[in-house]
Amino acid sequence: RDPGLAGNWISGCSSGSEPARMILVDTSAWVEFSRGTGSAVDEQLSALIQDRPDEIASTEPVLMELLAGGSRTSDRVTERLLRSFGWLPFDPVSDFAGAARVYRLCRAAGVTPRGLIDCMVVQVALRTDSELLAADRDFGAIARVMPLQLLD
Repeated sequence: RDPGLAGNWISGCSSGSEPARMILVDTSAWVEFSRGTGSAVDEQLSALIQDRPDEIASTEPVLMELLAGGSRTSDRVTERLLRSFGWLPFDPVSDFAGAARVYRLCRAAGVTPRGLIDCMVVQVALRTDSELLAADRDFGAIARVMPLQLLD
């Protein structure tokens, strides 16, 4: 699948040797990085970019949020994201239903996610068995309900 972008599209499926587990980087982590906040997430992402760039990935819902930001900062991050890192494609057939399931299960457990986009990102991470790097603490609450693997 080629959306006309320069990134690597990763299917999440193995074809022979087992690839390294991907790290899905959420919008909140890219924002921390682009602002140079010095936060733990900013430092983690900086280290990943330096030491393990082949393991960094994103997905269309994150791209949409970055583009919606509309600032020069988000444009620079988006440009780097598009050209440098892998992609875990959002599969509308399975991921919309999966994201709705994430939302319903969390809500039933007393944890109502504040954003449906977060549920979409979680679903991609779950489907692809990826770790998630995020600065948004909502993901910690979701991880108490779902088998989401947050990067420490």
